[in-house]
Amino acid sequence: MNIKEIMVSEVASCSPQTNLHNIALMMWKHDCGAIPLVNEQNEPVGIVTDRDIAIGAAMQNRPLWEIQGEEVAHGREVYCCHPEDSITEALALLERHEVRRLPVVDASNKLCGIVSMGDIISFTRAGRARKGDGEMISAEDSLGFLRHVSAHHQSTGRAAL
Repeated sequence: MNIKEIMVSEVASCSPQTNLHNIALMMWKHDCGAIPLVNEQNEPVGIVTDRDIAIGAAMQNRPLWEIQGEEVAHGREVYCCHPEDSITEALALLERHEVRRLPVVDASNKLCGIVSMGDIISFTRAGRARKGDGEMISAEDSLGFLRHVSAHHQSTGRAAL
């Protein structure tokens, strides 16, 4: 099974200069916890999560409308996958980089979707929230991934905004 079968293709995105207030409103409107930042060519250059908004505002002690998305996403590499990648490949990428979401890019590196660990977990063989009749990943693989990504990790230096 490929990522294109489970990804969200109607993904909300914004420019790196969008302020955190507007990004938070986009998250509310689109019922999501992350918004990819894209350049003028619609290529992902960052991602802002709901956690980034909370920590960014607290660390900078500034109102959300004064903080641009690029300020909280700065310095972090954006890991992406492709629609043709397998769920197993995406799961390995999420685990290796300890992230919970991957922007999905086409052959031209343009944003065409997003996939989250929740999307992948929905395909767990023993899971209750099945989204399709295709191949499903094992519960063991899913739990291993969740255990790794959700564990406490050494500081990544992101607090130094």
